[in-house]
Amino acid sequence: WEGHNGDVRVTAGWAERMAELGPLRFYEGSGSIYPALLYPLWGLGALLDGDALNVAIKGLSIPFDLGIGVLLFGSMRGRMGNDVALLAAALYLFNPSVILAGVVWGQVDSAGTLAFLGSLVALAARRHGIAGALAVIATLVKPQFGLAVLPVIVLAVLRARRFHTTRPIIDAATGMVIAGLVVIASVALSPFHYLQLLSDTAVRQPETSLNAFNPWGLFVGFGIPDDPYVLTGTLLLVLGLIGSLWGLRRRPDLAVVLGVGALLALSFYFLPTRVHERYLFPAIAVLAPFALAGRAQLAAYLALSGGFAVALLYALHETTPFDLPEPWAAWITSDAGVWMISGVLIGSAIAWAWLLGVRRPRLPRRPRPARGA
Repeated sequence: WEGHNGDVRVTAGWAERMAELGPLRFYEGSGSIYPALLYPLWGLGALLDGDALNVAIKGLSIPFDLGIGVLLFGSMRGRMGNDVALLAAALYLFNPSVILAGVVWGQVDSAGTLAFLGSLVALAARRHGIAGALAVIATLVKPQFGLAVLPVIVLAVLRARRFHTTRPIIDAATGMVIAGLVVIASVALSPFHYLQLLSDTAVRQPETSLNAFNPWGLFVGFGIPDDPYVLTGTLLLVLGLIGSLWGLRRRPDLAVVLGVGALLALSFYFLPTRVHERYLFPAIAVLAPFALAGRAQLAAYLALSGGFAVALLYALHETTPFDLPEPWAAWITSDAGVWMISGVLIGSAIAWAWLLGVRRPRLPRRPRPARGA
């Protein structure tokens, strides 16, 4: 499929610019806010051009998707056993929303998600330096993945207070600084220039929802000027982030840390106004292991995945040359279709808020051998 030809064309331009000018001159007249993505694009731009480069960019999400699958399996096999851990990886790798957001659309949200998930896994294992480094890399892949920085900072402070040592804070800060300097210094990007680029991007589309099926898109509409709502949305986001991080007061094992990461991603998609359609992507990866913990979790995951996939089809159909066949196109874009998609997504988000925020997050356990076996 042609996918989002505008996104592919812009990304191909970055790849060609990296190959032509090199990393040290890339930001002389360019405005990419994804500096960590420039390195794989550099390799593609040096090797390919024209249609071959466009195809490679469409497929750039594949190695990162595979990395997420390996990380899910490797981090869960000791707790769940090989079979269940493999199912958790499969729930992500064969998820229709993952395929639509990646190789069909032509975006690389899986790159930021891999660093986001890796940071949470490292944080649960008390590897604060690695967690901090991966959190910053996730931020520099795409700013929305910077949510990973929040639990790294909070848990480092909590553990420092609990164990009466500054080691977690020092390790996390060191990892963040080293990772940030390596990424931005290699492309001669100053922190001030990067912050200016972020500021310019944040005010570029002051609208309620950019095809994100959250309450703002449902009750106000897509692409509506958000001046009357942006403050309310921002306050709701702050409350949602605080509520998500509050879970770290529990014993921060792997289930708790992943649950906090999932709730942060859900808060960022459903609560503020200026949200893009793909901002839900990291939740699909982080929630995959929880889906196997029980029937309620599996139902909530399937609803979230299915609703997100249909929402992506809506965005592709409405904003790109990607055409859905009838009668699917007419149904998805109808008022009834929008309400149903939004209802499924919002309902599944509420279910996950209950399962992860009110109740203690629970991952499946390795089956115990039968007596006498």
